[in-house]
Amino acid sequence: MTVSVDRWPVVPRKVVLESAADIVVIGGGVAAHRCVFELRRRGYVGRLTLISQEQHLPYDRTLVSKDMIEHGRSSDPVSLCSAEEYASAGIAVHLGVTATALDLASRSLALSDGTSKSYDRLVLCVGGRPLLPASLCAPGVILVRDADSAVRLREALIPGRHLAIIGGGFIGGEVATTALERGVHVTMVEAENQPLQSVFGAKVGERLATLHRQSGVTLHCGATAEQVIRDESGFQIWTANGQIIHADDLVVGVGMTPDVAWLQESGLQLDGGVVTDETGRSSDDHVFAAGDCAKWWHARSRELRKIEHWDTASRHGACVAASVLGTSETFDPLPFFWSEQHGVKFQWAGYRSHFDDVTLEEERDSHTFAARFFTDGRIESVLAAGQPRRFAQMRRELLHATTSIEGKSDVNAV
Repeated sequence: MTVSVDRWPVVPRKVVLESAADIVVIGGGVAAHRCVFELRRRGYVGRLTLISQEQHLPYDRTLVSKDMIEHGRSSDPVSLCSAEEYASAGIAVHLGVTATALDLASRSLALSDGTSKSYDRLVLCVGGRPLLPASLCAPGVILVRDADSAVRLREALIPGRHLAIIGGGFIGGEVATTALERGVHVTMVEAENQPLQSVFGAKVGERLATLHRQSGVTLHCGATAEQVIRDESGFQIWTANGQIIHADDLVVGVGMTPDVAWLQESGLQLDGGVVTDETGRSSDDHVFAAGDCAKWWHARSRELRKIEHWDTASRHGACVAASVLGTSETFDPLPFFWSEQHGVKFQWAGYRSHFDDVTLEEERDSHTFAARFFTDGRIESVLAAGQPRRFAQMRRELLHATTSIEGKSDVNAV
């Protein structure tokens, strides 16, 4: 279902939360984790349940494409807290269970273990799943998203083998970095003319391409992967420009889609995610959403936004907890993320807008630079490569230049 922004935000009716209420949070990521503990921090003493389809307690997913695949590091996920801490907070945790259907009328969930779960308030923090087009689907393809996929990738990084990566985004870049360090030959296939060109433009994309190539990546840009074939010798990647790339192992990293297909028949408003107002409340007064699965109303820009970053998801979970308890706090963060590739740390803040101008400041070499992105003369985002102090300065500049309410609420603080 598509929602018109002219109809949003919807003013929800006031729903009183009874002291004996039952709050259910679905998800195994940082948004769900922050939400349940924020509910307790704000004084909620009723029943509180966390349901996750993973076998692991919520863990730091940012390490899946970083530390967890590095040689000599532990491949075990880094839990955000222990089972004892959940128990001490009175949070019932159910792992390895997937929500399969939602009945808004009866306020109940159908679960994969054959049981159902009723709720007074439901918070959806179900995140997303990696995209895998049918044409690229073959036995053994690795999608880097969770702890189990990190283990598979780590086992594949054997010195002398050849790894192909479809997708030149940040996940692909981080995987390529670690693979090269392990002595693996790496080929990257990117559909755009430069890596991340649609996000940062051609000027930055050119510098990312140079960094990859100078670090040892065989980079094919403007090469759309059309088909993947698996045979006894490994993988064949057929591209639209007629190339056939051979590899022993294959990682596909071409994007993520919110895990909301199971909600199609529920009656919730969906539009590339669960549509919510600026406080996290969905089209149903008893259901909320946070993190990668949520598409929330941004009051200042008057548009629906979806931000797929770990830091934003964490703050979103905390903000929605306040909304669940009746304190309607507007979610208006300054999104931030970082990535380290080939020894260069990239730091970014802002919204990925359709900018019309970018200014670039280079330092010692093309791998060390700072960029500002503008729309109609207004700064929208900043990026720094190998310049953490410069980034901190530009981030403050960006914050000052916007009318963000950042800093007025601890859940939205930088």
